Amino acid sequence: MNKKSPFPFNMIEKMMPMYPMIAFMAWMIVLIAFLVGLLVLSPAQATFFSDAKAVREGAEVGSAFVQANVTAHVTETWVPQFKFLGLGLGLMAITMALGTIALRLRKMGMVITGHMPEKLRPELPAPPKAVRVFQLSTMMGLMVLLAALIIGIVLATGAVPAYWNNSIANALNSAEAGSVLLTQLGLVGSFANWLNPLRMVGMAFLFTAITLALTVIIGTLKMQAGMLGNFLQQSTSK
Repeated sequence: MNKKSPFPFNMIEKMMPMYPMIAFMAWMIVLIAFLVGLLVLSPAQATFFSDAKAVREGAEVGSAFVQANVTAHVTETWVPQFKFLGLGLGLMAITMALGTIALRLRKMGMVITGHMPEKLRPELPAPPKAVRVFQLSTMMGLMVLLAALIIGIVLATGAVPAYWNNSIANALNSAEAGSVLLTQLGLVGSFANWLNPLRMVGMAFLFTAITLALTVIIGTLKMQAGMLGNFLQQSTSK
C-alpha cells in the first residue's frame, strides 16, 4: 500500500482530481481579461486619443481625457498579471491531469501485482522523486504568478493612478528634480522591467512541472512493462 503523503503533498494530491474545475477557472479568468480589454481599456484609449495631442495633454484633472488616461494605465497595470494567472491555472490543470494519470497508473500496477503469485510478485519501487519536484514546481509557479498579480493590483491602486491623474502639460512635464511626481514616474516607468520577467519565472516553473510529470508517466509505463515482461518470463520458464 502507498504511504500517506506528508504535508503539503497530501493536499496537492487531493486537489489533482479537480483539474477540470481548475481548467474552467482558467478559461473564465482569460475571458474576463479579454472583456476588460474590450470594454474598459479599448474605450479609454479611444477617448484619450480622440483629439489633438495639445488638447489631451493640456486637459486638467477631472476632465474626460485625464480620466481616460488614468483608466488606460491602471488597466494596463493589472490586467496582464490577471491574464497570466489564468494561463498559469490552465497549465496547472494540465499538470494535475498528468499527475492523476501517474497516480492511477501506480494504483493499476498495485492491483496487477496483487493478483500475481506471492513467489513471483515483484516489489513496487517507491514513487520517483520527480513526483515531488513537479508538485512543488507547480505550486511555486502558481505562487509567483499570484504574487505578480498582487503587485500589479498594488501598483494599479497606488502609484499608477497617483501619477497619471494629473495634467500632462501643466504638471507632469514640468515636474522638478526631487519632486513626488518624478519619484512616482521612476516607479511607474520601471516596474514593467522586473514584473514581466517575474511572470516568466512563474511560467517556467509550470512548464518544468509539465515536463517532469510526463517523464514520470513514461517512467511508470516503462517500469510496468518491464515488470510484466519479467513475470511472463519467470512464469513460463517453470
